[in-house]
Amino acid sequence: MSAALIAALRALLPEGLALAASDPSAEATGLWPEEATAMARAVPARRREFAAGRRAARMALASLGHAPAPIPMPPDRAPLWPEGLTGTISHGAGLCLALVGWSRDWAGLGLDLEPALPLPEDTLATICTPAERRALAQDPSGLLSRGLFCAKEATYKAQYTQSRRLLSFHDLEVSFDGAGGFIAQLQPPCPPFSPATRFAGHLVQANGILAALVALPRL
Repeated sequence: MSAALIAALRALLPEGLALAASDPSAEATGLWPEEATAMARAVPARRREFAAGRRAARMALASLGHAPAPIPMPPDRAPLWPEGLTGTISHGAGLCLALVGWSRDWAGLGLDLEPALPLPEDTLATICTPAERRALAQDPSGLLSRGLFCAKEATYKAQYTQSRRLLSFHDLEVSFDGAGGFIAQLQPPCPPFSPATRFAGHLVQANGILAALVALPRL
């Protein structure tokens, strides 16, 4: 697992959030009955990823002083956290991370992991707004495209806790500040968020992995 990436993310975490990591290639053990039901027909690789996510989530719960608990997957596929908690799980690029906090403090959390590789050219029009496409023209590395995707995925997860709405890629427009921070601006109305709401986040790169983090404080 990427110790450098995990350390970089932990350095960004506000007080009261717990981050934990797990290996998605390990055996799919430790699932609670409520969790195993969702994986009854899953292929082995998916079962391993799912189990790694729940292991990481329970480690994060323990860091907050919470007892081990099941984290089922309801029909909308968003993790169902124990009462009083909110969180996010992501797996990709050979790593699984879970981020958890108390819902009295946090309205929503979002985390996404992606390989540090450019997106395929034929996906850019689907994922990027016209303004984002113009920004890509100034990026010779091509990594900005994957960074945009990663930032949007993390923001989708964070806002979903409140809106319960699945956004399209063009519903958010992302801009970076050059120092690892980004703003994802909401384009259409999406209650309870007001039009043009700006979600702040961070993008981290280490060991060939991109990670985006969005934490929405409870107002």
